[in-house]
Amino acid sequence: MHGPAGSWHPVPVRLPLLLGRSLPGLPPGRLPALLLGLSLTAGCAAAPVRTAGGGVPVPDGAQAAVVVRLVDGDTVVLRGRGVGPLSGEPTRVRVLLVDTPEVHGEQECFGQEASARAAELLPDGAEVRVEADRDPLDRYDRALLHVWTDDGVNVGEQLVREGLAEVLVVEPNDRYVEAFDAAEQQARAGGLGLWEACR
Repeated sequence: MHGPAGSWHPVPVRLPLLLGRSLPGLPPGRLPALLLGLSLTAGCAAAPVRTAGGGVPVPDGAQAAVVVRLVDGDTVVLRGRGVGPLSGEPTRVRVLLVDTPEVHGEQECFGQEASARAAELLPDGAEVRVEADRDPLDRYDRALLHVWTDDGVNVGEQLVREGLAEVLVVEPNDRYVEAFDAAEQQARAGGLGLWEACR
């Protein structure tokens, strides 16, 4: 049964304890088949389904942060909480390992779609987790960070997986690059997003 958020919730079912017992209106001997069908249905209903990709789990010790505002598909302003690479002041962050098409100045193919998806993943006020790599800043003084949503989806990897970004390594920050490369290969092979629209 669908709940208010569209997720599945198991429904408790009261059944006779003896398999040989009949239910009113059910022919004798049909109860075991009914029980099997109900157990399979309940098993499917109870199983959580994760639609997002997300092969890079949130690491232990990742800092909590809050989204202040999105700049574009691969840049966001965050405010850090607790100990970590971000201060409590709004800080411009370049999401590591991705390059989305430009939307400011000269607009590039699929830039609007990439920014719109990033806005869904990183809405204003959302809680996120961040982790630094080896080099903390880029040449524009943006913090270079890996970013995860509050439900554990790596934002950069998800954009790559959906064909909304290409892998870009800002040396020497290459942690998780193998997972990102695999996601890009799948998106290319499937003709997803910019790999179909912009080539």
